[in-house]
Amino acid sequence: MVDHRRIAYRLERKLRGERRSTDRGEGRRRTDYEPNRGWKPAVVIALVIAIADWTVKWLVIQRVPLDTIQVVIEYRLALWHVRNPAMILGLYGSLPLEARIAIAAVSGLLGMVLLFEVVSRGHRLAPERRKWAWLFVGLASGGMMGNLGERIVHWGVTDYLSIGWGDLWLPPGNIADLAIFLSLPVAVLVVLFELQARAQRLTDRRDNKSVPTDTPRSSALGA
Repeated sequence: MVDHRRIAYRLERKLRGERRSTDRGEGRRRTDYEPNRGWKPAVVIALVIAIADWTVKWLVIQRVPLDTIQVVIEYRLALWHVRNPAMILGLYGSLPLEARIAIAAVSGLLGMVLLFEVVSRGHRLAPERRKWAWLFVGLASGGMMGNLGERIVHWGVTDYLSIGWGDLWLPPGNIADLAIFLSLPVAVLVVLFELQARAQRLTDRRDNKSVPTDTPRSSALGA
């Protein structure tokens, strides 16, 4: 006896480029078997940010005396050259240099592991959504490279970009800090995409279980 529902279901999956879970491994997605090219745009973005950050820092060091402010746009933008020996947001500034180096090394290693995982999972998103994962990894990696790379040369980070707030100038940052800050809303978007993909995957699994299985051989012979 021909099971038309089963045939229609198989045809639909074939048109969508899918296979049975037994052919590819239970719980796998079609994108798991496609080449992961997300590293290329992520690396390009990271290198552009890091090189731009290092270049501007070098120019500031050469042309703006340490601990001085040069107003670029009155009440809006200034170059405030400071050397920050602490970590991000001024953390661990009172710790010995050896302890801060160890914290920076561990933080950088954990960050790279996290970004590697994002690239791998971002590849499994829909093609039109993957670019956001690459953008997040590029921004975060470029920011990390900009600041950690400078710490390798001389412990401390050159901050120079200050925004005016009324009559006050906010504590300065740099391009690397700005890249990390911009990566945060992109990270939220990527997490939402991943949650939606997981929800859709669970729905597909329930739909697959609701499709009747092939008729046992013994029953077919008996028919």
